[in-house]
Order: sequence, then structure tokens, then C-alpha cells
Amino acid sequence: MLRKRVRLKTEELRLVNEILKALTRYENLNRTFDKILQIFYSFWSIDAGFIALKDAENGKLKVHTAFGFLPSELERAIYSKGEGITGLTYQLGIPLYATEDELINKTGLLERLKTKRLVFFTTPIKVGDKVIGVLGLFVDENEVPKEVEKVLETLSVIGSILGTFMELKAKNELPINLTEEFLKKLSLGGQLEGEYLFAFPSEAFQNLLKLIDRVKNLPLPLLLFGETGIGKTVLAKFVHLLSDRRKKPFIVFDPRNFPKGEVGKKLLSSWETAKGGTLVVKSFHLLPIEVQRKFTELLKGETRIIATTSLDPLTLYREGKIIPELYKTLAVLQIKVPSLRERREDIIPLVNFVFNKYRNEWNLNTKLFPEVAKVFEENPPEDNITGIERIVQRLLIVFGNKGAITLKDLELVAPELFRKKEQSTGLTPSGDKKFTEQLEEEEKRRIIEALHQANYVKSRAAKLLGYTLRQLDYRLKKYGIEIRKQK
Repeated sequence: MLRKRVRLKTEELRLVNEILKALTRYENLNRTFDKILQIFYSFWSIDAGFIALKDAENGKLKVHTAFGFLPSELERAIYSKGEGITGLTYQLGIPLYATEDELINKTGLLERLKTKRLVFFTTPIKVGDKVIGVLGLFVDENEVPKEVEKVLETLSVIGSILGTFMELKAKNELPINLTEEFLKKLSLGGQLEGEYLFAFPSEAFQNLLKLIDRVKNLPLPLLLFGETGIGKTVLAKFVHLLSDRRKKPFIVFDPRNFPKGEVGKKLLSSWETAKGGTLVVKSFHLLPIEVQRKFTELLKGETRIIATTSLDPLTLYREGKIIPELYKTLAVLQIKVPSLRERREDIIPLVNFVFNKYRNEWNLNTKLFPEVAKVFEENPPEDNITGIERIVQRLLIVFGNKGAITLKDLELVAPELFRKKEQSTGLTPSGDKKFTEQLEEEEKRRIIEALHQANYVKSRAAKLLGYTLRQLDYRLKKYGIEIRKQK
């Protein structure tokens, strides 16, 4: 068998270079792999793709990061050696190319995208001769580069690069997602709403999870405090599910839901219902003073009580809003939940998760332009996770029928994010220019960047931007952007 030397052309070299930049840009593996799949979308207009890694326990391939798949499809994406094209790549350690007719369609993706004819490229992710994973890409047959052999050679190079990267990362880093191990071990599955809280890569949040793991079974009440919308109630449920009480009741009580005269009676009823389990008391500082005394007594019972507040507990105590006995009891074990501003590296994974969650639930086929998520990272909403969910829902309601949601779309549904940016700098956009002019400059920059990423193929650039070809041509003429000839 003859072995050919790999000679990559300009476009393939640009693709490899972009992937190398992604490998050095992000510390978190989830973000790195997600970016790599976005790069393939920019260059080859992939309809779906995945990176699957070997499971250390059973030796099977399991999808780690995916693009264009539904959660239900990914649940089926587990491959043994020799199973389908993915399993064959895993077994043989060579890149492969297959048409639809040759695929086993284990995930069901082809049935969902049956309006298209897709082809499938795979390449092994290797460390030396050892295969540790597989990269798989689904591409519309009309978008397939003419030289299929050159594509396979390029993917082979990229697979080796990813393998080397994984090996170096394994030698220098702890497990990427601490909580993923907890959830798997306890088989929590769908019991925990807001699972996205535990996919965050930041050191601040991972340290918080380690602390929660240490206190989960302590026979003491717990105080969680942090800004509005940061997920304190979901964290409280996580504590419950990790603890020895997980098979007993989990009850949430909010004094804001009742008239002041009924709060004490309703609190006692909730405490009795939660007997032996966990009772979460939200905004506990709003309990009337006379109810706070009863609440302090309840803290000594067998039911684990988790109190939450969006305000600083010490300030509340000093201002006389909570009684001394209650504060001293809760202060023994208190945890501050950091805001998104304090862990900005968590924001883009969160935005992408929330976007994909509602897009799939609402059966939409749009994509999110990367710079949209970047705005959230630069200007987090004041109500944190709740704010991101609300804005993403509005985006999908208004623009869910577009090919891709752009920065201009975000400015239309959430202008407060842009005003916030102006206020933080103390300047109007682009100095003394009108805001509409800045938006046009931003649009022009994005078009040029998309053209560059798509190697100046207008159909690919238009798809990346969420425009039709006619819309792109109009903007090219409007902004005087010339299309370079492909080399």
C-alpha cells in the first residue's frame, strides 16, 4: 500500500491554522471542541458534526461535543469498535468517507434531515498509533469539496493534532467537569432542572461545587446568598440530590407568595411536608420578625433547611432586618454564589446551552452567530442566568425563522445590553458617531470576517451570516466590499 505525503493547499492550511488557534485560545475542553466544530461549519458548511472520545470504563466511543444534533439523537450516539462508519474508523484508525446509503443512521439524524443528501467524513483522533476518539462531519453532498482524498488527508492531520492536544491536556489538568462525575454517579438524570449550571468551566464555580460536595451531609442549616437570577434554588436542589436525603421530600417556600399574616402558618406547613428531607426558604430576610423567631427554632429540627437571599446577610443583620439569633445560626455555614460578572468565562457556554435548549424544544433550525454570545460575556444582564434565558427566548421568538441570529438582531430585542456597554465606557458608540453608524460598521466587519472564513465563497459566507445571497449581494454593494478571487 502506497503512502502519500500530505501536501495541504492554502485553504486546508488556513483550516488547520484556525484549529490550532482554537486549541491555544481556550482552557476548557468543551469550549475548545465547540469552537473547532464552528470552524468546520465556517469552512465546509457542515450540517452536523461531533467529537467522540473513548470511555475509559467500557472502551466505547461516546460523543463529547456536538453541533447540529438534538439531545435525543446524542443519547444514541455510542459506538463499539466496528459499529458503523464511526466504529470502523475507531477500529481501523484511518479516515473514512461514506454516502447516506452506507450509514447505519444510529442517531436518527438522517431521518430528521431527509430533505438533504448528506455525506459523512470521519477521522481518528490518535496519540501515536492509539485511537482515543473520532471526529465526524456531515456535509451536504452539494457542498463537498471536489478532492475528497484531500479532505481525508486534511482530517487525518487534524485528528493527529487533536490527539496530541488531548495527551498534553491530560498530563496537566484535573477532570474538566467535576459535577459531571457527581451526576453520573448518582444517576440524577432529569431530576435536576437547570443542568446547565453544572457545565460551567470557571475555577470560581468549580470551587463552589467542591465546597457544596463537602457540606452536603452536614447536620447544619445552609445559607446561600448571591445576586438575583444566579440559580440559588437550583444549587439548593443539587445539594439535596447529592446528600443522603435525596430520596426524601424537597420543598421550596417563598414568603413573597403569601399575605404577611399567613406566612408563619404556611412556613410551618411546608416544614412539616419536608420532614426528614430539605426545605428551601427563598428570600428568608422577608420573613416577618415574629416569624423569624419560629424559623430559628425550625433550624434545629431533623429537616435540612437551606435559606437563600439576594442580599448580603451581614448587612441585613446590621440593619436589623433579621434577628440576631437567626443570623448567628445561619452564619455558621454560608456560601456566596458568584455572579456571572465574577466568572465571565462561564457566560458563552451558558448562552449556547440555553439557545440550543429552547431551539430544540421549539423545533427551530436557526443558529447563533458567535459574536452574539460575546455581547453577553462583555455585558452580563443584571439578573444573571434568568436574564440570559429571557433574552434568548425573545431572540428565538422574533428571529427563530432565520438561518442565523446576528448581532443586529440582538440589538433590536435587547438594546439594554448595548446601552450598558456605552455607559461602562462613558462614551457614545464610536465616539461621536450615531449608534446606527456603529451598527453598520459592525455589520461590515462581520461580513468581511465571514467572507474570509468562507474563503470568499459567497454562498458559504451568506449561510454563516444568516443572509440570502441576494441580501449579501446588497450589503456587498452598500459597503463597497470587493470579493477576492480564490487562489
